[in-house]
Amino acid sequence: MATAFKGILKVRFANGATRMYPVTMSDVTTQSYIFPDGTGDINIPSGSGACQLFDVILSAAGADTTQAKVFVNGLDTGVVILNAANLGTNNSRQFAGTPINIEAGAKLKIVQYT
Repeated sequence: MATAFKGILKVRFANGATRMYPVTMSDVTTQSYIFPDGTGDINIPSGSGACQLFDVILSAAGADTTQAKVFVNGLDTGVVILNAANLGTNNSRQFAGTPINIEAGAKLKIVQYT
C-alpha cells in the first residue's frame, strides 16, 4: 500500500517576499502534490511578479515513486524533482543553486512518477 508523505515548497517573489506552500503527496505514479486548498495545483498570484521555486523539502523519498515532474500552465517544464535529493535531513537540496523560474499568474502543478 502506498504511503502518503509531506513536503514544503518554498517560493521567492520578485519583491523578495517568500511563501511556503505545505503539500501532501501519495506514493503513487501520476498523482499530484496536493496543496492546502485540496487541489493538485496552485495559482501564482499575478500581482506579485515572477517568482522562483527555490526549495523543496520532503519528509520521505517514496518507495514506489522516486521523482516528480514540474508543470507550469499545463506544460511539462522538463524539470524533475528527485525525492531523495530533497529530504529535510539534507544540508543542500536540489534547487539551492538553480531555482525554477515561474511567471506571474502561472499555474504550478507537480506530479509524482517513478
